[in-house]
Amino acid sequence: MTSAAPIRTPAFLTRSLIFTPSHINHRAGKSSRRDPALAYRVLLALKPYIRRGLDPYKPHARSLHSSPRRAAAATANSTANTASSAIPHISLHIAASSSGKGRKFRPESSTFDYIPSNTDGLGHQQGSTIEEKKSRRPDSGQDAYFVARVGQDSDITAFGVADGVGGWTDHGIDPADFSHGLCSHMLETALSWSQEERLGPRQLLEIGYDKVKNDPAIRAGGTTACVAVSEPDGRMRIANLGDSGFLQLRLGTVHHYSNPQTHAFNTPYQLSMTPPEILAQAMIFGGMPLADEPEKADLADHMLRHGDVLVLGTDGVWDNLNSQDILSIVSKQMRRFGAWLRSPDQGYSISPMLPELVDRSLGPQKHKLPGTLQSVLAAAIVGEAKAASLSAKRDGPFAKEMQKHFPYDPWHGGKVDDIAVLVVIPVDQARAREDKASLKPKL
Repeated sequence: MTSAAPIRTPAFLTRSLIFTPSHINHRAGKSSRRDPALAYRVLLALKPYIRRGLDPYKPHARSLHSSPRRAAAATANSTANTASSAIPHISLHIAASSSGKGRKFRPESSTFDYIPSNTDGLGHQQGSTIEEKKSRRPDSGQDAYFVARVGQDSDITAFGVADGVGGWTDHGIDPADFSHGLCSHMLETALSWSQEERLGPRQLLEIGYDKVKNDPAIRAGGTTACVAVSEPDGRMRIANLGDSGFLQLRLGTVHHYSNPQTHAFNTPYQLSMTPPEILAQAMIFGGMPLADEPEKADLADHMLRHGDVLVLGTDGVWDNLNSQDILSIVSKQMRRFGAWLRSPDQGYSISPMLPELVDRSLGPQKHKLPGTLQSVLAAAIVGEAKAASLSAKRDGPFAKEMQKHFPYDPWHGGKVDDIAVLVVIPVDQARAREDKASLKPKL
């Protein structure tokens, strides 16, 4: 494995679970009081008066400014939507791909399509003991993901990613147990949901977190999470806690993206469960173990449209690829297989072949894809993130943040980490029927 830089203090390479005096100093760029507990209490006291984001019930992730190409694409898309049903029925075509740190990425064995089911989902931990569950996990290391129906015979879908906080390994605790356990508990909660009340992503995160804390197989740990629940009309509510996140692409542009939540550099917001002995160590040596609640997750509403591409990823993606990198990867594959069409005068449009490209049988057989379109995109993103993480010359987002915070000890190259990705492609069923009719050969 290629080393990108000289050896540095491990605290900056492994995401921290402790809020320490060094974090306080580097966060503000100037000295703070040396009592970390006092500083943390002050931070909590001031939090209600700090405006950290916009209204969480409104779409608040930044989007790019309008451009002539984007305006033309929006006009074409609006015309197509008008021609179809006033209330769209959106089906989600989802694939997951991942690669564990220190292991070769094998897309053929690490990429999976989600198949809707009333009894199971994608990312469900199987086994009666923690050892059995570990042996059957995907090759994602401390990262995890899940996809499941919400209730029986439902068109509502819940999905998300989680990233175990690596700092727990210093205490002999495997963070993967926490992240995979959280995703599995959220999956089970979604499948068994029978209440008339709509299940939201923050509520799902809270229920999953409570189940983790009551799971005797999970002693301690911490994780970030990005969780979404999508309705059949395309409405999606998404909750993001920490530095996992999402990116929504529409017709060759970045439409929305999430912003990371961090207490300090490389110290993300995180759900955690801290045993008494670690709390005692913190009291003796200083520092405050982080324990953010699900209610701190940024909450946003977005609309998924026919032909969008939604990417959820852990920080192994975002530390090595920026939004434009992912847009380039996705656009290349979407144009290569004919899902997005591009003309010089009208920009991008959605191909009538899209419903076939996301189909598990038609995509590989009729159109000669190596898999479904969503699985091809997921594997392409993971593969590029993996390559960037191992590069000693390609400065990604993490390297640039390191250079900003530590200019006298610059970091160059990628950041080796676990990587997990979900790719979601929405398809309007009315549009799909129209497209199918248009593709039939005329007699």
